[in-house]
Parts: sequence; structure tokens; C-alpha cells
Amino acid sequence: NIRFIIDELTREGWLGGTVGMEFWSYVPNRAISIMFEGAFLAAGCKVTDASRLLRDARRVKSATEQSYIKKAMEICDVGHQAIIDNMAEGMTELELFGIVHATMMAAGGEFPALIPIFNARPVIDGRVVSTGHAMASRRPITKHSVLVADLCGVYYRYHANALRGFYFGDDPPASMVTQYQKSAGVFDVIRDEVHAGMTVRDVNRRLRQYYEEAGIWTETDGWGLGYELGLSFPPDWVGDFYFHLGDDKYLDRVFVEHMVTNYESLFDTALIDTLIYGKEKTQVLSQTPRELLIIEA
Repeated sequence: NIRFIIDELTREGWLGGTVGMEFWSYVPNRAISIMFEGAFLAAGCKVTDASRLLRDARRVKSATEQSYIKKAMEICDVGHQAIIDNMAEGMTELELFGIVHATMMAAGGEFPALIPIFNARPVIDGRVVSTGHAMASRRPITKHSVLVADLCGVYYRYHANALRGFYFGDDPPASMVTQYQKSAGVFDVIRDEVHAGMTVRDVNRRLRQYYEEAGIWTETDGWGLGYELGLSFPPDWVGDFYFHLGDDKYLDRVFVEHMVTNYESLFDTALIDTLIYGKEKTQVLSQTPRELLIIEA
């Protein structure tokens, strides 16, 4: 279709000047984009890398884009409610995953750009056995396990991300419940104290202070991080802007108004939410409780 695109742009009189392309992109990959670049050059254009320009423009979300992301989060919350309503002993992760995503799509959702984490893992000494970024499997769900569900609602390809942990049984370890409460408290700090205009350095310092005061900060067994969300296609929903509480560089980057990121509070906990940054405060979008969610077996 390259020939068709070039012909249409020529007919519109748009060729012959400078063409900006996003070279730092999954889609199209460089093998394909270089074909487009060659076609533009053959049409007499100057081709330049406009990745930074395009990504800066995408970072600031319009009112319509924000409404799509909020709708995406409503769909994400529908998915988490479907887990609560349908999780049962003996069903496989894949069976529950299918129900959850069918429910989300019935609510207006679309397939996410990244295959979500969806694993039920045992608890040992008050901690969930980690599987990393693993997709749903044929593993049956058993009592005294935690389902880690990293869902993304999608609406007109705009993504909203919320991760929760679901304990299956009636006697979760008290230490795990407390750890979730402490890990979740950071979202109150984000809502009330983080805002557009702050630097990554400012935000990292304040959030790390919270974790240290809560007594759960560790350099090795947990992390707090966030990355930009918005319009995404497979294979990934991770955007360009990224921050991590352990960063020691790029600390002067600034959170801009109407920017959207997720935030991952992962200290032996499964807690992610999506944020919209305002001038004075930050919106935390999910209505699903930020706690260890207990489903009686």
C-alpha cells in the first residue's frame, strides 16, 4: 500500500517538503518504515526523525482523550468485578480470563495492546510466589492462592491500567492484608500532593518518603514506577514517559498538565492504578478498592 499512500499524498499536494516520521516505534518496525522513507525520498521529500515531536504532542491529552481513558477505566473496573463474581475453585486461569475479557468487551472494551498478567499463585510465608509477567494458563485456581490480574480497559484504543490481587479463601495472612494497606496508601499521597509542574526528582523524593515512613521501602524486593498511557496498538501499551523511584538520572523531566500515566506500587503487592495529572492535584481513576480483595472459597 506504500504506492497508494504516496499517490494520494501527491494528489493532495503534500509532498516535496519535509516529512517527519516516528522512527522510535514498534509499528511499523524499521524494516517497513525504511520502505516508506525511501518512497518519500524518491518523491523529492526531506525525511527527518519526528519521534520527539510526535511523542510530546501525544503526551498532553485533550478533554476527549481524557474522557476515553476514564471510560477505559470503567471497563477495567468491570473486569475486576467479573473476577469477584465468577472466580471459583477448580476453574483454570484461562477460563476465568475468558469470562473477564468477554465481560469487558460486552461493556464496550477492546483487546488490549499487551497480553495481561493473569496468574493464580500460592502464598508462602505471607508472600505470593511470583511468576513475573506471565499470561493466563491451564493452571487451576486453588484455595489460599492469590490471583494477580493486571487488566487494561481499552476504549477507542485508549488504555487505562489497574492491577489488583485477589485472595481466594477466607483466611488471608494478616501481614499480607497490612502490606497491601501500606502499599495502597501511596495513592492518597499521589492524589493530594503530586501535580503537574513537579519534576521526577520531586515526585520520587515524596513517594519514597511515604514508603520509608510506612516501613516497606526496600531497594531489592519491591518498586514504585510509572509510565505513560494513552493510544496504543499491539505489542505494547507502555508509553514514552517513564519514571522509577530508584532512578538516578533523567530526574529533571517534568510532569505536564493533562498527562496520563499508570503507577505501580509493588512491594509484595499487586497494585497499579491510572493517573491524570492536574495543576493542583492528580486524579486516581479506578473505583476498584486498592486493597487485597478477598473472595471466599
